[in-house]
Amino acid sequence: MRIAALTGAGVSKASGVPTFVEMGDLRDKLSRQYFEAHPEEFYRILNEMRAVTEVAMPNPAHIALAQHHLPIVTMNIDGLHHKAGSTEDEVIEIHGSLRKVFCPECDGWFPFFTTETSIWCPQCGDTLLQPDVVLYGDNIPRLYDAMERVSKVDLLLVVGTSFYTSTATYVSQAAQRAGADVKIINENAEEEVPRFLKEYGE
Repeated sequence: MRIAALTGAGVSKASGVPTFVEMGDLRDKLSRQYFEAHPEEFYRILNEMRAVTEVAMPNPAHIALAQHHLPIVTMNIDGLHHKAGSTEDEVIEIHGSLRKVFCPECDGWFPFFTTETSIWCPQCGDTLLQPDVVLYGDNIPRLYDAMERVSKVDLLLVVGTSFYTSTATYVSQAAQRAGADVKIINENAEEEVPRFLKEYGE
């Protein structure tokens, strides 16, 4: 059986990464409008988030998905699927990541921690660095890649998402339209995901 996974914030909860609900008004500050109006505050907030994700370790759910080499579409920007051993080819980070930023003027890419020193391009000097994160109000560049990926499987395992974002709905509906079954695990992912994959013997 061909299985793919769609993961949201709930898969990382057992790793100590708080969900948006637990972060208060953070969701409102991850918008294109907020970034353009308050870039320094925006980067301060995201660097605080990055500090949390850098020390977080993958839990058994991430590890099981990696060990079974499942194709993954993740809405998370915490990088835990990669830490667990999933490869770049196996994971579509549909909302981007906290690993890097880029300059729209010179097309340069830099480590995200660059913004702790300055939010301006170190090469251009006066161009605001852009996060490699899809913000509310942005298009989702890899949405169709994700929809194509899940349209080729027999079962989509949806882990830790409340379907609050339209991304989760678009991706899961693409799988269903292609004839895939959808299995949702929203509680105790660190226990339920390994158990589920062991039962299916993927």
